[in-house]
Amino acid sequence: MDKAVPDPPRPRSERKLRGAQAWMVSLYSFLTVLFVAQLVWRAQSEGRDGSWFVMLTGTAFLAAAVVGLALRTLALSSWRGLPVGPGERLLWGTFADRVLPTGGAAYPGRFALSTTRLRYLPDPISRLRGVTGEEWPATALHDVRVTPVDERRRRRGGRWVMVDVDGGASITLMSNEAHLVADELFEALRVASPATRD
Repeated sequence: MDKAVPDPPRPRSERKLRGAQAWMVSLYSFLTVLFVAQLVWRAQSEGRDGSWFVMLTGTAFLAAAVVGLALRTLALSSWRGLPVGPGERLLWGTFADRVLPTGGAAYPGRFALSTTRLRYLPDPISRLRGVTGEEWPATALHDVRVTPVDERRRRRGGRWVMVDVDGGASITLMSNEAHLVADELFEALRVASPATRD
């Protein structure tokens, strides 16, 4: 099997999110290298005064941000490694923030749609914050939409992808590519449960 072409293929939202994340990783890495070079130069020429330690702290935060961004970039396609049951096939997935029906802060994690179910698996930080994984039958999902949308703007607004669930609260995802995620999820749901779609 050709490892260069993942199964299922990378959706457009994943490619765009990966590109944006890679750019951020590059920028933060460049800044970290500049800060380290400045720290070394200042330590050799001026010594380690109070401002040097402040800069060291800033450099540590930048390095931590680089690691976090790199992990998030890798997580974008990690849904492909999720186990599936007999006769089940993965159709689509993404790494996004989930907003619980009760509101509040967002909880990053993996979303994966298979032929039978949609799964949400929180990342380690979200698990520490008390969120557990959930899943919904694909046949119970419908009406994927983006909200809020201001049609008067040249670029469509919207940050939340809402998925209605029969007999339950809507699932809310936050993504920087909300429109692409919503379109891809809707198309994948048509494959997962075509009898319930228009």
